[in-house]
Amino acid sequence: MKAKLLHVLGGGQWQLPTVRLAKALGHRVLVSDMYRERPAYALADEHEVVDITDCGATLQLASRYRIDGIICDTTDVGVATAAFVAERLGLPGIGYETARNFTDKGRMRRLTAAAGMVVPRYRLLSSAAGLTAAAAEVAYPLIVKPVDSQSGRGVSRLSGPDGLDAAYRLARSCSRSGEVLIESCVDGSEIIVDGFVVAGTARILGIARKVPFADSLTVSSRIHYPGALPNAEFERIRATVCFTLSVLGLQDGVFHAEFMLSGEHVVPLDIAARGGGDMIYTHVLPHISGVNVNQAMIERALGEPVHINPLAVPRAANIEFFSMPRGTIAEIGGADAAAAVAGVVAVHFNLQAGDEVGPLEHKDRRPGYVVSLADNPAEVIEIARRAISLLRVRMAGDDGFTSIG
Repeated sequence: MKAKLLHVLGGGQWQLPTVRLAKALGHRVLVSDMYRERPAYALADEHEVVDITDCGATLQLASRYRIDGIICDTTDVGVATAAFVAERLGLPGIGYETARNFTDKGRMRRLTAAAGMVVPRYRLLSSAAGLTAAAAEVAYPLIVKPVDSQSGRGVSRLSGPDGLDAAYRLARSCSRSGEVLIESCVDGSEIIVDGFVVAGTARILGIARKVPFADSLTVSSRIHYPGALPNAEFERIRATVCFTLSVLGLQDGVFHAEFMLSGEHVVPLDIAARGGGDMIYTHVLPHISGVNVNQAMIERALGEPVHINPLAVPRAANIEFFSMPRGTIAEIGGADAAAAVAGVVAVHFNLQAGDEVGPLEHKDRRPGYVVSLADNPAEVIEIARRAISLLRVRMAGDDGFTSIG
């Protein structure tokens, strides 16, 4: 029997686990990406240089190769393209309109508000006309962000009108559609909910609490999966998550959602129909839930049966982000020692020697993070701290190494 051909959108480092796993499962893999040099090309059976945001070009490519399934499980920018191609070729997918509901924050806000959910006050702008009035209607403090970006790019938090024009221009520059969302800040505790939907039934695989940096409230310094939650709190979250997914139309597939626990309300902030970044999808979820979500997504894309059976009591995990002094990185030390700490599964650097450490404008400007796994929620944080304490950095112009915070 001929091996099935899986089309993976994106050929960067975050697609490597999907390509490796698909190959290990006996499938052939086609990778497409807009860049000519990508690490996943070396692992794939075939690769082509095609922009994954271009639905038409990707459809032509997929048709030419006669693919058996298509997947975009780690980046928002290709989710709608994968859905479009699957729909046109009669392959398993979430549906193009559903994909747009999850990748356009304006649509997401309109749909959840129309369904009667508690959502932030918001206004959508396609030009700077009416910017000041829209901000006044929403009321400060507020968030200005593009409707269709990711990783916090182009997002600004304003406590007053100073910087409003600059925040709008930044958001507009990061918006592929040119539309900008202005919304109120919601007080409370921010959480992440990860899970999988099978035939319309959502299974929650992990709930994490986010802790922001003190000097950048839109960027997390820690993502902590404590394991089991009190039943009442879990049920309140579960009910809101299931209703939100139903409103947005997700019937099958992975999801990564951000909510704010604000009093008695669970307020949707952002929901993605893809796996969570920072190794949540590939490392954290299999540990805390016992479910290989990556394999489930591959099976679903290829039309194979999917079984989601999480552990009765979830385990704990932690993603701890570290900081560095401002300036140019000359050298990083201690990475091997940090990675060798028991319970650490990854020490990842977003920035390398020669890169500039600047303000935390968005998530990808964090220097890096440590992923730790354990059964105990307190232990998993201590493991991460122990690993980070071993890291050192030498900045350009300095004679010696300093600790990483």
